[in-house]
Amino acid sequence: MTWASRALVGLAVAAALTVACGSSPTSTSAKSSPIPTKAAEITSVDACSLVTASEASTAAGATLTNLAAGTGASVPGMCIYGSQDSQASVLVYAQAYPDSTTADSISPDQLAAVLNGQYGIANAKAVTGIGDKAFEYTATSAGGGGIVIFVFKSNVVLLIAVSPTASSSAVEQLARTAVGRLK
Repeated sequence: MTWASRALVGLAVAAALTVACGSSPTSTSAKSSPIPTKAAEITSVDACSLVTASEASTAAGATLTNLAAGTGASVPGMCIYGSQDSQASVLVYAQAYPDSTTADSISPDQLAAVLNGQYGIANAKAVTGIGDKAFEYTATSAGGGGIVIFVFKSNVVLLIAVSPTASSSAVEQLARTAVGRLK
């Protein structure tokens, strides 16, 4: 099974768990208080519009194409780019939650734990300057190694996995580009 195929299965499980782990905000008391200005909520996200095949290719150091484009098969919220020889891939997964409070209730550690058994995700580090918060992990079991980054922006949780790569800067730039396209 190629890394992209394993990623597809792993992310489907992670997506299901993140939806289940999300919680709705608790009700507030009837006290009168000023209502804070609400950040613009994003209603839907097309993962393939956040990262292009060219950008994915640059990050992975190989020519990648959208694997679903030719087959017509797709997974909502997910875009998988892969090389012809199945040795390199970039996976983009994005989910818009009802509000930022719900998105904030998703823990990157929960997501990483789901993917850890399949990919050996370790070495968590916080990354500044991308979205509202971002966390990066090394994926040691991915074919040739890779990097996974989780980014939170408003009410969207974004995951980008690049394999093979050891370049944090390439993955972080891909994440910055993707966040810049969230609307």
